[in-house]
Amino acid sequence: MSQSRDASKTPCGALKTTREKDHGACDRAWLDLAIKTANAAPEKGGSPHPRVKVGAILVDAKGKEIARAVNRFATGVDRRRPERYENNARSLWINCAEQMALAQALRHKADVKGAKMYVTLEPCAVCAGLLVESGIREVVVPLSSRRSYAKLKAKWKKSIEIGTSKLTEAGVKITAVDMDDTRG
Repeated sequence: MSQSRDASKTPCGALKTTREKDHGACDRAWLDLAIKTANAAPEKGGSPHPRVKVGAILVDAKGKEIARAVNRFATGVDRRRPERYENNARSLWINCAEQMALAQALRHKADVKGAKMYVTLEPCAVCAGLLVESGIREVVVPLSSRRSYAKLKAKWKKSIEIGTSKLTEAGVKITAVDMDDTRG
């Protein structure tokens, strides 16, 4: 997926409302883009996970996209091998969207300190630690994200709880956005 983009071409570039309204509308627009990215066909850059499709977009303080990624196999690793989806092996083969977005930003030498991460599911414990260490200032998630992944295994639910605690204790703001709120 693409990295740095012209701010006028971002989901928020064309908004002409008050500053307070822009914030909510921009958050919803970025999250909507993350959701669409995750749900695209794997051949078009979407997540290959059969049920839990996670998208992440890293945005700098000026509202410019730094990186965009989904939970997927690492570059060069064959996602078509069926045994990689069997017996809970999938979680060992598929990297989290947050990890992939940070890796993409690193490859392009982007400065992520103070950036926002828009992600379709709260970060797990490992990703939360990476976000804290990277200097991410805010994580924005859909309000309903956990409910929409009700089938998550207990270990992932616990990992998300720990991730939330890590982010909160380290001073990273977590913003839950109501995606049904169109008051903008």
